[in-house]
Amino acid sequence: MSEILGATGSTSPINPIRKKELDDKWKDIVTKAVTDETFKKQLVADPMKAIEEQGLIAVDGVKIAFDEVTKVHKVGVDNGSNEEVTAEGKWWGIRLKMIKEFGVELNRQVGTVAGFEEGTKAREII
Repeated sequence: MSEILGATGSTSPINPIRKKELDDKWKDIVTKAVTDETFKKQLVADPMKAIEEQGLIAVDGVKIAFDEVTKVHKVGVDNGSNEEVTAEGKWWGIRLKMIKEFGVELNRQVGTVAGFEEGTKAREII
């Protein structure tokens, strides 16, 4: 398939209808993660389950597996896949890395505050 100019000004071999579906559903997922802390935690804990529950599913030929050793989702494509499937595999890989960043942000938010020992009582300001 010939490459098609996308909204970002870059080209994509993904069918424009499929690309719009992917991007629109992704925008909905990100918006929900930013506005709904419970959903964000679910998304970080089990990205593929949360994504699929929002109606976003990878095409046949894109394989996504969780590596128990590295604790990272790995995206691959079947041997002999066309460039559209390969491009969608890359699309998924980028989104899963973004979700991992949501998890980093969550860990930063729940860290301890410098100079405040856990278990101590906060000082009151008069």
